[in-house]
Amino acid sequence: MARIVFGVSLIPIGLSYIVYSKETVALVPAWLAFRIGWAYLTGIGQIVCGIGVLFSIYPRVAEMVEAGMLSLFTLLVWGPAILAAPIKRLPWTAFFISWSIASAAWMIANNVAGKAFHKG
Repeated sequence: MARIVFGVSLIPIGLSYIVYSKETVALVPAWLAFRIGWAYLTGIGQIVCGIGVLFSIYPRVAEMVEAGMLSLFTLLVWGPAILAAPIKRLPWTAFFISWSIASAAWMIANNVAGKAFHKG
């Protein structure tokens, strides 16, 4: 059930990255070139990962790619925000929320991957 909810949730999240690209670009670190490209790429990546999870098209790869994207997002967006303003509450809250979601994604990826290998 967690896998289905995970896969279904990725599609609207990916669409929101594309529809709200201006807001997404604001979260992309300034030192990265082609920030709008990263916004679209991650949005498309999340949609593709969601489809992969839902329809079992390389589900292990899709789940691990999504978990990796979430982990990188947590480190590249919220890590520097914490370093820039260590006493502000928002960066810390956002970091822990992102970290929790990324951790859950890794748990789902590892759980499903383990079951897939044991099927005979």
